[in-house]
Amino acid sequence: MKKTSYKVALGGIVSALSLVTMILAAVIPGLEYAIPAFAGILLIIIVIEISLGWAFLTYVGVAILSFFIVPNKEASLLFITFMGYYPILKSVIETKIKPRQLQWVSKVIVFNIAVFVYYKLVMLLVSSPELGQSLEEIGKYAIPILLAGANVVFVIYDIAVTNLVTSYVKWFRKKIIRHLDK
Repeated sequence: MKKTSYKVALGGIVSALSLVTMILAAVIPGLEYAIPAFAGILLIIIVIEISLGWAFLTYVGVAILSFFIVPNKEASLLFITFMGYYPILKSVIETKIKPRQLQWVSKVIVFNIAVFVYYKLVMLLVSSPELGQSLEEIGKYAIPILLAGANVVFVIYDIAVTNLVTSYVKWFRKKIIRHLDK
């Protein structure tokens, strides 16, 4: 079992990296979706090295700080409503639910609920009236088409997260982390 000081230090480092990454969403335009995804992926380190509970606490800390500190509120809301906790939840779904098809159904349901909550929060807190009008101008099929595209991107994202976790465990952890534990 890891010492508490190790857990706090690693949680602090990952929190700082996630928060700095989130702040970059205001500096680098056009990455409102990629940056929260990367910040959330950093939390996988806490899941693997410490525990799910510590990872969730780290997520909560970064989510609260990002809401108040990050200038790009869309990126902050995306981290809060999905990208921040999903890597943690993904590990729970994949270990607790055994049939692979049921795992995917669970993941897609969580994603679509998160998209709905994100959309409502953005419309309430961030968006201008022009955004709602532009969606109306595109047509009545705009939202279903965007949602279908988002689901495709989500599946690609989920597979990419799995590959990153595998790379972390099989390569980075064996080559780098094991030398730090000595």
